[in-house]
Amino acid sequence: MKQTIDLGLVETGELTKIFDVIWMLRMEGTAIPGVIAHCAHGRRVWTISTDELSVVINGDSASFTGAYLIPLTILANAGRQNAANGDITLTVEGDVITAHSSLGKQTATCSMVAIPPTPSVKWSPSRASATLGGSNLKWTFFSGANAPFEAGLSGDDEDVSSPDHFTVEISNGVFQAYSDWTSAKLYPMRGTTSAETSGTAVVNVDPDFLAVIFQCVDSDSTWTISFDSSEPHHIELRSDTYHIIAKMTKVPVVELHERVLRVLEHEKFEHQTTESGLIGVRLDGVTVSFDFFQRESDETPMVRLSTIITRDCNESAELLREINCHNQGGSVVRLWYADGAVTSAIDLFPDNLHSLANRLRHLVREAGRLRGVLEPFAAEDALPARRTRRRRRPSTVERQPEVWD
Repeated sequence: MKQTIDLGLVETGELTKIFDVIWMLRMEGTAIPGVIAHCAHGRRVWTISTDELSVVINGDSASFTGAYLIPLTILANAGRQNAANGDITLTVEGDVITAHSSLGKQTATCSMVAIPPTPSVKWSPSRASATLGGSNLKWTFFSGANAPFEAGLSGDDEDVSSPDHFTVEISNGVFQAYSDWTSAKLYPMRGTTSAETSGTAVVNVDPDFLAVIFQCVDSDSTWTISFDSSEPHHIELRSDTYHIIAKMTKVPVVELHERVLRVLEHEKFEHQTTESGLIGVRLDGVTVSFDFFQRESDETPMVRLSTIITRDCNESAELLREINCHNQGGSVVRLWYADGAVTSAIDLFPDNLHSLANRLRHLVREAGRLRGVLEPFAAEDALPARRTRRRRRPSTVERQPEVWD
């Protein structure tokens, strides 16, 4: 006889919170396999996750074991606005889940899954936080980041003229959101409110994050929002009921990193990525590092493809002469000597990413040719040691990425 697992009585308020999240994802065209329900610390816990968003909702008291992937329809039918069936009781028997309500019952298949790990963000001392009421939080986003009342009335293409990000900032006792709509022939906007703050930080955010704020943030709760300017990949929102982690910041270097990975996957290059984000590609026996930077002059992101031509070489006059001669010849491949090694590299900007595959192949071919040219000079006697030496080019790639070990 199959055991019946009682997930407990789920009241309308709890169901509505779940529905608001899955409806938001449906409106964005984001598909998820279902909602995971499990029990932790005597409460029912609902986990809804995508590649960019993790939403954990703490429900009412419950006591059951295991975690269950529940089809969206079961929860949507009960949680949608003005649902007539009210509270429901959920039971699982085998691979069937049943929603019992005052109107009857609905059944669907479900599956037992692993209990999802508790979501978390990497802590750092530069991470700032602001604690404030839900009404203040929503109002600040609405006032500073939502589309102006006149948006869409000018006859211009709204998708083209709308800003691709807004900005949120935490400072001393203040939380604010602001956006610039001058590209849409409108005006800049800023919403500011007082908050209990810790640290200071500023990040640019994708407009899609507004849906998370307007769908999930309830006015009566106290919320804490936190983010980090130095590692601006995740925004975290917490209340007594919700724990939300959103990867929705607009970071040009991160976006370039994602575009590069898509190119490498499309071209089927053998590659691996380290935890720090460094990409290593192996092509024709040559390992190439992909490093990401922002140009200091205008903060334009760039990716540097580099490989070491020869190691443990002497800094001889002949070697430096050959390096200078190569660099003055107008080649897209640049050379420099640092720390006993000669490195070759090509820099690419976002507008030139269509040539990434060709540039990578060219760098690998040149690496083989230059190795044969430079190794004899690298064996010559080194120049006498000098008290000070100015590097001809900053060394940002001191060794190949350890991604193949």
